[in-house]
Formats: sequence, C-alpha cells, structure tokens
Amino acid sequence: MTREERIHLWSALSEVFVDNEVDYTFIARQVAGFDRAMVQAAFYEDVAPACYSNMLAPIPPIWTGFDSTWLGETIERAQAARQRSALRRLRDRLFIAYLRRALKAEWAKIAQELDRL
Repeated sequence: MTREERIHLWSALSEVFVDNEVDYTFIARQVAGFDRAMVQAAFYEDVAPACYSNMLAPIPPIWTGFDSTWLGETIERAQAARQRSALRRLRDRLFIAYLRRALKAEWAKIAQELDRL
C-alpha cells in the first residue's frame, strides 16, 4: 500500500473522532476497497491512538476533520517509536487493548456499514 493510500485510509477513519455527527456510511465507502482486517487494525492501532484524545476533550479542538498531513506524520512517528522501543511497544499495546474496548461500538458501526455495501 502506498503512503497516499494509507493516509486516505487513516483520514477516513479519523472522522469517527471529530466533534461532529459521524457519517459511518461515508467512512465505509471510503475504506471499502481495503482488506477489512487491515482497516480494523488501522482503526485501533494507528488512528485511535492519534485521535482519541479529541473525544475526551470538554471542548474538542477538532470538529471539522483532522489535517491529513498532521495525521500521517503523527501516526508515522508513533509507528517509528514502537519499532525503536520495547517499552513503547508495551505501552502502546496496553493502550490499544483499552481502545479496543472503549471503541468497540464505533468499530461495530463501521463494520455494519461495510456489510451493507
């Protein structure tokens, strides 16, 4: 997969984390061409760790969409940090396990829309 394709995938999935009405049908259409397991991994392992804090903010700073350049650079830095550090891999593994539980309903909505396509 090219970098542009990864950024397209990440950008589509990041729509879940904006402070606005989430259009799961739109997200599903954007990611439909990718392998479902890859989409799910990207959601939990790449996008959610980068964007989850926006959901927690009392007044979320991102409500129209994440900048794709920022998103790509943030995710790529996190991936590189995981490769360099066993401690970072462990920390991220624990955080991702938490995100899998916390965002289970969000992923289910995306999967449901993918099933409809």
